[in-house]
Amino acid sequence: MKKYILILSIISIFSCSSYKDVSVKETYTQFKIVSTPILVENDTIYLNELRFYKIKSVKDGMKLMYQNFGDWNKKIEGVHQKNINSFIWEKVKLLDENNTLFTVVTDGTETKTDYFASIKIFDAAQKDCL
Repeated sequence: MKKYILILSIISIFSCSSYKDVSVKETYTQFKIVSTPILVENDTIYLNELRFYKIKSVKDGMKLMYQNFGDWNKKIEGVHQKNINSFIWEKVKLLDENNTLFTVVTDGTETKTDYFASIKIFDAAQKDCL
């Protein structure tokens, strides 16, 4: 009888103990500015592009712009991946300090070798701002 009481006591002690596996995920985004070749008519130009790596989706940049500035002005075929469109916001006030308006282009790619969201920013004269 003592044996059963001892076994039941041990079982009740271990069954009442709580165990919680706490894992800390590293939530950060890597980014860098990359000079990207763009074909314009028969000429290749290089534009600076801010690329965000370690993201959830290639559409993170698009989502951020939509949440802050609403609907886009244009949608064109993507530069990096043809089945992912580029979205263009025109006349966007990005800086609170002044009234300068910018054009913002969001793009990105999700392939086996590359996975990033990207943003290109141009001023009113269409000069690269990155």
